[in-house]
Amino acid sequence: MSCPSLLQLNEIITNPAEGQFWQVDHIKPVYGGGGQCSLENLQTLCTLCHRERTAKQAKERSQMKRRSLATKYGCDITKFFVKM
Repeated sequence: MSCPSLLQLNEIITNPAEGQFWQVDHIKPVYGGGGQCSLENLQTLCTLCHRERTAKQAKERSQMKRRSLATKYGCDITKFFVKM
């Protein structure tokens, strides 16, 4: 995860807004079974890092969905071979 740029940090400090500094994040993503809200699965991230992590996880979820659909509707090549 990359750190926010100085320009981004300066903007946050110069024009503060509620919810702009820190956000709570699930260590194990909800889509990966981490939906339980126990403190052991929560971490504090700055808003920019949380946004970056969430975008990365959205990409992972999309890839998982595509793989799942490919498996569901795809063709298993082993069915083409006859056991002798």
